[in-house]
Amino acid sequence: MSEMEVLGIREIEAIKTNEKRLITFRLNDELIGVDITTVVKITMDIDITPVPKTKKYILGVMNLRGNIIPVVTLKKKLGLPEKVIPGRNMIIVVETDFGNIGLLVDKVEGALNVDPEDIQPPPMNSIGIDPEFIEGVVMITKEDEERELLTILNIKKIFRADNL
Repeated sequence: MSEMEVLGIREIEAIKTNEKRLITFRLNDELIGVDITTVVKITMDIDITPVPKTKKYILGVMNLRGNIIPVVTLKKKLGLPEKVIPGRNMIIVVETDFGNIGLLVDKVEGALNVDPEDIQPPPMNSIGIDPEFIEGVVMITKEDEERELLTILNIKKIFRADNL
C-alpha cells in the first residue's frame, strides 16, 4: 500500500473523529442533544421513589444496578412548560461532577453526528432555555428533507454546584 493511500485513510479518520456525537431527544416539541460521552445509560421510565423536601425539578431517585440515582424533570430544571406527551417517558442517565443523574425526557430520538463547524452560538432565549445552559445550536435536515433546529445542552453547566 502506498503512503498516499495510508495518508488518505488517516485524513478520512481524522475528519470522522472530529465530528461531535450526540444523543438526541425531545422535550415537548423541541429537539435537544447532549454529548454522547456524558451518557451512561438510556432506560425506560422505571420505578422512581419520591424524596420529600427536595427541589421541585427532582422527581425522586431510582435504583440502577444497585446504585441510587436522582432523577430530574429536565423540563422543570430548564424552565420549559410541562406539556404531557403521550407514550412512555425515557430516562437518560448522564455523568456529572456530582455523579450520575437521570434526566426524564419525552422521547429519545437516537444518536447523531454533527460537524463542530456547523454549531452556532446559542440564540437569546430561542426556545425558553437559558443560553448559559446551551452549548450551541445546529440546523439539521431530517429524512423528509425538512429542516429542524437542534439545541445542544451543556450538562456540566446545568448541573454545577451553584446551579443546584
